Amino acid sequence: MRKLLRPRDFLLLGLANILDLAEEVRDPLKIVSKSYENMYGWIPTRYKRTNFNHLVWRNLKTGYIEKIIKDGEPYFRLTSIGKNKIERDFPFLAFQNKRWDRKWRVVIFDIQEELKQTRERFRSKLKELGFGMLQESVFISPYDIAKDFIEFIDSQGLTESTYLLEVSSIAVGDIKALVNRVWKLDKINDLYKKIIGKIEESHLILHRGRLNKLNDEDRKKVEGLNREIKKTYLEVILEDPLLPKELLPLDWEGERVRHLVKKII
Repeated sequence: MRKLLRPRDFLLLGLANILDLAEEVRDPLKIVSKSYENMYGWIPTRYKRTNFNHLVWRNLKTGYIEKIIKDGEPYFRLTSIGKNKIERDFPFLAFQNKRWDRKWRVVIFDIQEELKQTRERFRSKLKELGFGMLQESVFISPYDIAKDFIEFIDSQGLTESTYLLEVSSIAVGDIKALVNRVWKLDKINDLYKKIIGKIEESHLILHRGRLNKLNDEDRKKVEGLNREIKKTYLEVILEDPLLPKELLPLDWEGERVRHLVKKII
C-alpha cells in the first residue's frame, strides 16, 4: 500500500466512494452513531463504535464532512475541504479515467549515500504520485505530475540531484510487458479477481434468499462478505497505479470491480 491508512482516511475515502467524490451516506435515524452501519465496510473491523462517533464529530468540526438534508432525510457528505484533503493525500486518485496525452515522465535522481533517509522518502513520494520504478534511480509515469513533483523536490532541497524528463515514447519491444513488470499488474489483477469471487459468493447467497427467504445466518454472512469486499477493494485500489486503458492487459478487472463494488455500497 502506498501509505499507512488512518481511520480518517477510511472515513473520507469511503464517503468519496474512492473515486467518485459525490457520494452521500444516509443517516436514517438522525443520529451520528447510525452512520456506523452505513460506513462499516470502509472502517477497520476492530474500530469501536464510540471511536467512530468521535471520528465523525471531529471531521464535522474540522469541516472535512458535513451533514445535509436531502428529500427530508439526513446525509453525510464530503465538503470541498474534504475533497481537497483527499486530493492532496492521494493525488494518484485523480488519474482515474483521465485521458492520456501519450507522453511519459521520467524521473532520474542521484541522491548521495549519506542522505539515505532522504532518498527513501523521495522514492516513497514518487510511489504516492503513481510512479513505477524502472531501475533503482529511474522512475516513470504516464501522467503529468510536474507541479506536485517540483513542489516536493523544492521542499526537500533536491533540485540539484533530481531531473524530470518528458518523452514521447520509451523504446522497448512490448510496452505492456514493461508496464506489467514495473507496476506488477498481474498481482494486482489477481487481487481484483479474488474480489469478484467474493462478490459472486455474496450474490449467490442473496439469490438463494430470494427463493427461500434469507435467514439470519445468511444475512450476517452477506454483511461480513460485503465488509470484507469493501475493505479489500480499498487496499487494492491504493496499490493500483490507475494507468491509462491503453497500457492495461486485455483481461484487466479493475473497472469491472469498481462498478460491482459501487452497487454494494
